Amino acid sequence: MEDLFAKDSASKKQIPLAASLRPREWNDFIGHNSVVKSLRSLTKPTSILLYGPPGSGKTSLAHLLTKDWKFEKRYLSCVTSGVKEVREVLEEGKKRGTIVLFLDEIHRFSSSQQDALLQSVEEGELILVCATTENPSFRVNRALLSRLLVFRLEPLTESEEIQIFDAAVSRIGAKRIFPKEIKQELLKRSSGDARKLLGALEQVLQRTDENDTITLDLLSEILGEKVLKYDKNSENHYDLISAFIKSLRGSDPDAAILYLSLMLEAGEDPHFIARRLTVFASEDIGNASVQALSLAIATWQAVERLGMPEARIPLAQCVSFLASAPKSNASYMAINRANQFVRERMREFEVPNHLRNAPTKTHKEEGAGAGYRYPHDFPGHFLKEKYFPPSLYPKPPLFYSPSEQGFERNIREHLYRLWGSERYESERG
Repeated sequence: MEDLFAKDSASKKQIPLAASLRPREWNDFIGHNSVVKSLRSLTKPTSILLYGPPGSGKTSLAHLLTKDWKFEKRYLSCVTSGVKEVREVLEEGKKRGTIVLFLDEIHRFSSSQQDALLQSVEEGELILVCATTENPSFRVNRALLSRLLVFRLEPLTESEEIQIFDAAVSRIGAKRIFPKEIKQELLKRSSGDARKLLGALEQVLQRTDENDTITLDLLSEILGEKVLKYDKNSENHYDLISAFIKSLRGSDPDAAILYLSLMLEAGEDPHFIARRLTVFASEDIGNASVQALSLAIATWQAVERLGMPEARIPLAQCVSFLASAPKSNASYMAINRANQFVRERMREFEVPNHLRNAPTKTHKEEGAGAGYRYPHDFPGHFLKEKYFPPSLYPKPPLFYSPSEQGFERNIREHLYRLWGSERYESERG
């Protein structure tokens, strides 16, 4: 039986349970079967990157993979190390021929710091095994990424966490009774993070005796309040805001409110949410509901003036309205089409003379503004005038195509009445 709170005899340092129970052999590793199979099939030492959430097993896999490699091995964390420490390892690699470096949290290194690794990896002086919790496509240089085999680890499943929990209790010989609801609560708190799960188990074992009955109240007293898994700088942040916006776009107010609550409970900046709601109001609702943008801006102002926790109320009002409102991206598509048209075809343009400004006598003498007809002087406050640059006639482009949604249907019918087949017939059939 292993000592539950084993200490390093040389340093007298207490080793956390998660570290002391780190798998020593491949057969002891639980989860990620396909990744394990791929790693074990490598025929020679290879530079790799392990990418996955905290506590998914990246460090354990790195230890298992490199254990039998016949090279000197070094470990650095990008949280506490910089270029100086990396260069020392690289120099050592030059002297020894090849050295293995496990570089944890590589996303913490700047682009220039990552560049310092390229030549040594390319020339085989360094076998780089690195880990990150961030999407490497965003946080690791392309040049370095192209030299690494990338393996993605998903959060551990509930069944895998149960296996890890039971194996840990068995290995340390803990004489405690863990009722089903207690085990489920520990799994819920860990959210697929084995390190967090074993850390919680360690706290419970330290704070209870063999005869104690472990209850949910006692567990909350020991472990404190649950904290949602959320990092405003991580991929999880972007996944959550993506799900939020897509729920709004899909007209599901309940799902949108859920994601709003998750973000607020996790400590997301309410100003960030208000900003995204304002963009959404124009991009996805537009003229289908002309109140949307006004409400979004009013909500943003309310968030600035109220602060949390009261700001959650106008945010919820705005979210429920935007999710329930009719949708149209016609305005958004119009500016995108116009931008593309300008980039591709409008290298040169000329403002029609009758639309030019004539602020001075000289401008008027040149004819600027001559022939302009004031729409309000005509029946219905409208006349069919040419407003496009002359080069775009006889068939000017159509950018804004109003939808049938909400108020935009009225706009569509109005524009059709004004311009008729000259502009809309061929487009609308």
